[in-house]
Amino acid sequence: MSNESRRDLAHDLLLPTILFAALGAMTWAVRGCSGFGAMKGCIFAGVMWGAAWWFIARDPSGQQSRRYTSGWIILALTIGIGISGARGWMQWPSFFEGHLQTNTAKGEFVPISRAYGFLWLFIAGVPWAGLGACMLAWCGSQRPTRIWHWGLRIACGIGMAFLVRKLYDSFPEVFLPLYKTMTAQYADFHTNPNLRRLINDNRAAITHLGLYLGFLVYETGRRDWKNVTLISTVGLVNGLGWSLFQNWKWAHEIWPDASFNFWRCWESSGGISIGVAYGVAYYLVNRRMSEEERVLQGTRWTNKHPNLERLGAYAGLVIGLGLSIKNGLKGWANIYVGNEQYWEGVLWNIIGPLMLVCLVALAAWIRLRPIPKGFQGDVFPHANRLIWLVLITQNVIAQLVTGPPTAWNEMVFSIYYVLLFILSAVILFHLHSMKLPCRSQASVSKTVGSSLTNATP
Repeated sequence: MSNESRRDLAHDLLLPTILFAALGAMTWAVRGCSGFGAMKGCIFAGVMWGAAWWFIARDPSGQQSRRYTSGWIILALTIGIGISGARGWMQWPSFFEGHLQTNTAKGEFVPISRAYGFLWLFIAGVPWAGLGACMLAWCGSQRPTRIWHWGLRIACGIGMAFLVRKLYDSFPEVFLPLYKTMTAQYADFHTNPNLRRLINDNRAAITHLGLYLGFLVYETGRRDWKNVTLISTVGLVNGLGWSLFQNWKWAHEIWPDASFNFWRCWESSGGISIGVAYGVAYYLVNRRMSEEERVLQGTRWTNKHPNLERLGAYAGLVIGLGLSIKNGLKGWANIYVGNEQYWEGVLWNIIGPLMLVCLVALAAWIRLRPIPKGFQGDVFPHANRLIWLVLITQNVIAQLVTGPPTAWNEMVFSIYYVLLFILSAVILFHLHSMKLPCRSQASVSKTVGSSLTNATP
């Protein structure tokens, strides 16, 4: 292998994968902490991954050398991964213990094969990471996407989700574990309250999987093979990863006397799995385009709408960071003050209007100071400041909701987050430094071009 190949492997696979995994290890662990959970926690992780992908992929010039570099990626992953969190999963971990819980409060369960645990964690993991990949793929479609294309794309996703939901309701014996032998229990939710939750969790997981598959079918029909590769890679890798981690139910067997937050360990490893999935996908679809690809695409990857891209990127940051700050402060207050619901209202009344004002101000600023269409320079000259803003903000929030420091279990995670921050920061600094020659070259070219223009009689 040549030195150039080793360099490309390091910068296109190894470092991005480690970066996304490290960011996932922190953000997904925080996802289950005070103030977060469900969609709130997924938005916290999504904006971090979105900003990181965008930053390491982009070139400081108008002509991009990679396919998926749009500033819309920040908003795409914030929303896509956020939507994935709109469902539960607490009924499946007990499958790995051979239990199907019927009434946890009374300690009642029936025996079940551990294979169901692997199956449902896979079904859950595919769209949990994959829906974000779908929206990321939309930011770099091979051909222009017109309004009717968008309509068909969305219709494929919603239509498939509706179809699998219909199948789920029509054939419960296919989707609900042991349904044929437990029909009476499934019909008696008063005695078996866990089965009601299981039905809801399975239905939501299948619906999200249908949405994911519908979007994948559209890209397949359009023969956009890189979008297909991106979406399928992220989904399959994370589905397998989540199944193998088994919600860390094996931890108590290995360390039976340990008193530790193994559930947060599972959350962190789940984030690592998602990060690895995106890292592998980055290598497969987002390496630098060959000269042949650039010629075939012509000016396709030149930014024709830089002002819309600016608005999309800044909207993703405002929404993602604004909600993260609100939920982080609420989580901190819940740990050290109490009354989480009270602080939810107070913080929302402050941060909600501030987010709206920021979005309006940014839209007005972009409108008053637009970048010319087809601009060949750097649309985001302060991109380095933006990624550090996101990284530092999310890590400060992580420390706020990890406590109190007098609790050993919490202090361990605080130190863990610091180590992950250092690792992420070093990789980002290195990847940014690799772009400095590119920026300098772009500046020189611009200066030379201006000199030639001024010298023309």
